[in-house]
Amino acid sequence: MKGRGESYEILYDLPAGEYSDAGVGAIRTRTVRAGALLDVEAYPLARLNREARRELKRRRTSAAMEAVNRRNTQRRVLWLLENNFTPLSYRLDLTFNYGFIDRGQSNLADVKASMERLGVPMCDEDARKLVRNYFDRVRYWMKKAGQKPGLLKYLYVIETTREPRDEDPNPLPPRYHFHIVIDAPGLDGDALKALWPYGYGRADHLDFRFGGMEPLAKYLTKQRGAAGYSRTGGRIQRRWAHSRNLKNPDIRVSDRKISRRRARRIAEDVRQFGREILERLYPGYRCAEEPVVKYSDFVSGAYIYARLRKIE
Repeated sequence: MKGRGESYEILYDLPAGEYSDAGVGAIRTRTVRAGALLDVEAYPLARLNREARRELKRRRTSAAMEAVNRRNTQRRVLWLLENNFTPLSYRLDLTFNYGFIDRGQSNLADVKASMERLGVPMCDEDARKLVRNYFDRVRYWMKKAGQKPGLLKYLYVIETTREPRDEDPNPLPPRYHFHIVIDAPGLDGDALKALWPYGYGRADHLDFRFGGMEPLAKYLTKQRGAAGYSRTGGRIQRRWAHSRNLKNPDIRVSDRKISRRRARRIAEDVRQFGREILERLYPGYRCAEEPVVKYSDFVSGAYIYARLRKIE
């Protein structure tokens, strides 16, 4: 099977098993380089029998696929953060001033009217418009500071305190806030906070010391809606977005980088051989954590995943 690793991995869900090369043609290796980060994913190119194909189809429509999608969203956000931002960039947390609104009162129309008077977002689309207006103000003041507005880089996530329930015929709008990673030359944290007129802002420089941007990527995608999508006006829209000038990571695929023999050695004793083999294959990098090996009841070989970081 020559599918994408993130789909193929669904069949590999066992933390232990017996390694077998039966039916394995080669090992496909997918490497992602983003800043100092190097993600390595290796999985066998093997024929799927009827039972395996049926199981793969079933899992693609189950909670297992949702978990894979959430993990891939987290990785995607991490790669963009590592590849585009520095310790001089800022993490912004922006909230809205909701004043005193009695959300417990029975007349929901009065609650919504109060929210409208305050100018707070009533839906995801309202929230997107307000954050886009914010970025327009940032660009304006960057230009005033003698910087090119096109140098603005950002990634943001819309987060809410609660999700409207589908079964509620008249749902109360959730409370919104934003988590933003931003690089705006010419503007410091105080200036970035001052440009947010709707409530409270907090700005801190990015901290790459402990695990790079991985803790922040996990935090940004912790909410189910933030990691996925929302339905607005009949359209499905993603709850996180970024400026167009962010550079994508360097992704390469090879069927020769890791041989079947090396894959077997890594899988059979990941603690003894995994780090050694991977760090030898990628000189200048060191494993940031223990490589992951997973087995399957339906496919031969093993799924191998490793995260490495450039040696400073």
